[in-house]
Amino acid sequence: MSLLAISTGLTILAIIGLVIGLVVLGLVIMLFSAVLSPTRQIARHAREAPDVAPFLTNGVQGVEELRRTRDLCSQVPPLALAYLAKMRRGARSSSSPVPRAAPV
Repeated sequence: MSLLAISTGLTILAIIGLVIGLVVLGLVIMLFSAVLSPTRQIARHAREAPDVAPFLTNGVQGVEELRRTRDLCSQVPPLALAYLAKMRRGARSSSSPVPRAAPV
């Protein structure tokens, strides 16, 4: 073996080592950014916490009004069905047709 052959082999191994090192470095950078992304989001939410604190202690404003609206809306279908049933009974019992307005 000559000095040139050993030098070429070491050069090839060094290049392979550098390529593997670059691949590992890229993987470490990718994993590190995957860890930093949620960390940044947590930090952003922590900075917004003083703005949100009143909602956490008092609750969201308008919830009672929304609950009342939901309760009223849930009562509409049975009332509408009862009204339609009453209208049908009234239409059957009346012998005279309903007067209509004259065309304008």
